[in-house]
Amino acid sequence: MPSVHIRAATRRDSARIAAMANALNRHHDMDDTLFTAEGVERDGFGAHPAFSCLLAELDGAVVGYAMYHECFNSDLAARGLWLVDLFVEERVRSHGVGRRLMAALARESLACGAASLWWGVDTGNAAARRLYAQLGADDYDYRLLEMDRAALERLARQDAEPE
Repeated sequence: MPSVHIRAATRRDSARIAAMANALNRHHDMDDTLFTAEGVERDGFGAHPAFSCLLAELDGAVVGYAMYHECFNSDLAARGLWLVDLFVEERVRSHGVGRRLMAALARESLACGAASLWWGVDTGNAAARRLYAQLGADDYDYRLLEMDRAALERLARQDAEPE
């Protein structure tokens, strides 16, 4: 059985994280050029990190990651963590890497006092949904909504206070 090791990402991992994040975007038919090593280093390891990241190593090679950040769960009036991305290279899926990342993230959640861990999943991703069900996750019928930068700018201009 291959040896899976989970560790916190460091600044030196920025290029590898960017490559895996772009691979995840490619898997979802999204722009796979958005992530750069410089951007990951700035946003994940700069003065005000926007995210944290756990890495999975299989026999010494980085093969997956879990990117997350703190949030607040108003349903529970408590801190939570939001899992932004969970990615495991296709060649090593079904080796327990995703399960190990999620278990490490559960430990991280408890260590920081979080009462919950939230994330989204594509409704058509049956394999991921099966894994999450096996882990004990509730699969609610929610919709995630997003506003891109252009939509944010349009909304921000509406009803703006006159200067």
